Amino acid sequence: MQLQTSPSQEIGMPIPNIPHAVSVTLPTWEATVGYEEGEDWVVSKMRSGYPRFFIHPIIQDLSKRVEHKYGRDGERCMIFPSYKVAKRCREFIQSKAKTNASRRVLQLSTPAPASEDDKSTVIAATIGVVFFPASEYPLAKNYWQHSGEGISSRMGEYVLKELFEKEPVSNGRTGNMKSELQSQKIQSRSPSISAARGGSQSNSSNNGSAEVDKEFSTFIEQKYGRVLDLKFTQGAKMALRRRICGKVDKSKNQIEEMEKARRGKHLGETDVYLFPSGMASIFFAHFSLLQTSKGEPKKSVCFGFPYVDTLNILKKFGPGVYFYGLGDDDSLDELEQGLESGAIDIMALFCECPSNPLLKTPNLARIRALADKYNFAVVIDETVGNFLNISVLPYADIVCSSLTKVFSGDSNVLAGSLILNPLSSYYPTLKKFFNEEYEDLFWAEDALWLERNSRDFAERVHKIDNTAEQVVDLLNNNDLISKVYYPSLSASRKYYDVIKNVNGGYGGLISFLFKDPEHAVKFFNVVNLHKGPSLGTNFTLACPYAILAHYQELEEIAQWEVDRNLIRISIGLEDPVELLKVLQSSLQECV
Repeated sequence: MQLQTSPSQEIGMPIPNIPHAVSVTLPTWEATVGYEEGEDWVVSKMRSGYPRFFIHPIIQDLSKRVEHKYGRDGERCMIFPSYKVAKRCREFIQSKAKTNASRRVLQLSTPAPASEDDKSTVIAATIGVVFFPASEYPLAKNYWQHSGEGISSRMGEYVLKELFEKEPVSNGRTGNMKSELQSQKIQSRSPSISAARGGSQSNSSNNGSAEVDKEFSTFIEQKYGRVLDLKFTQGAKMALRRRICGKVDKSKNQIEEMEKARRGKHLGETDVYLFPSGMASIFFAHFSLLQTSKGEPKKSVCFGFPYVDTLNILKKFGPGVYFYGLGDDDSLDELEQGLESGAIDIMALFCECPSNPLLKTPNLARIRALADKYNFAVVIDETVGNFLNISVLPYADIVCSSLTKVFSGDSNVLAGSLILNPLSSYYPTLKKFFNEEYEDLFWAEDALWLERNSRDFAERVHKIDNTAEQVVDLLNNNDLISKVYYPSLSASRKYYDVIKNVNGGYGGLISFLFKDPEHAVKFFNVVNLHKGPSLGTNFTLACPYAILAHYQELEEIAQWEVDRNLIRISIGLEDPVELLKVLQSSLQECV
């Protein structure tokens, strides 16, 4: 299938261009730097952004109205999906603030369904609002970003309409559903790189619009109960938990692939927990271990260079972190020596498998042996690898994942999961804690969207893996490229292969460096791809990773082998031949 339009190169355009997109266009190297430096020519054009970093305009509107109605002079607020979470934010602010100013938490609820029929479009929603002095807003924003526990834009939209607007919620939801379907029809489900060739663009657009209208009407008629009907929320969440278990999924023709990825007969859906973001699952894993630790809380280890907020969580919540940023065998030797000598005593080890962005795979078997010997928990983030490609549960006490990425694919919902390993020695204690303290804060409409998006998860992963290998070959054989980072090319491949599933691949994430930094800038600026944050999308997505994620610490991250000129590409569902042509032509323009 060919795209009606090329990927947008307009600064600030949501990717995809829908109300609840989770990525945003930063089309040039200079625009990415400008965004990081807060330059007005970039920031003023930002319509959206990655939800943990950029608070959605809908949520901003809701916050202003809550402040106007319930706030006091000089106060700002931050909105969370429960009273408990708002209290955690308040505690974080109090622990970091320099004054003893008043900070309070307010709980607000929307009306419950008045009748059985109302349950299709009405749901009782509760938000927790923390109020604080306006000067402390950056601290509240830090909590929002690091914890990943903020409300989603869909929840914000629902609460805004229920509490402050008279328009029936169902009308707005249906309109946005149509908008999202239209965008997905154009660019997400079976995308191609190039614009459609031949024919009038206006005719094509009109025909496409008519086709979308027809599809939407059919969708409403045939799929209403599966996607729009809020009564089916719990069923959707059950389907998601079973899918994450790797249990047989009959919603698509992918039974064989899912069966091969089963995580073991002992794991059931009751040990899978859903979260409003992947980072929220990591945060709650850390929080639960801190809360259940005996005696004085201990530091944790962050093994390997991770996604930025994993390290921030370990640094800012609790007693601190030991950071082994290289994540290699020498690092494990150093860790083992510290444990053996008693120089360090740790609560847990957190690692990614493989790591983002350098795609290193830790020696999980050795980590597990050390954990058993020295009595610490192992928390593995499998987002980049995903459970169809790798099996990490046997080595972990807790497995976390961002479902926002390839599990969803459509880049229109934020979500996360956490698995408790039922064979872990920590399981009885953690299970009791989760039974008492875990809140299901994954918003109903987000769950319905994610269930729909993930039905073809296995098929998409297989296609992405195959295309990624071809892209790796292209880059690895190009004279302009000095290094390609990919699990199959890494010195740690032997550790990846140990955990690789039958028929599993090496994933869709690739990072690479040019010999000449100027070529990196030139390539990124000219390549005709979507450009912005996130990964695992159904469309190929590129970014200058170090600039985007670590602009304020470029010299520091260099010691962990993360080069400031690193480019990261997440492979999508485009036709491999077309994608390779786009990449090859962009490489040629650098010469």
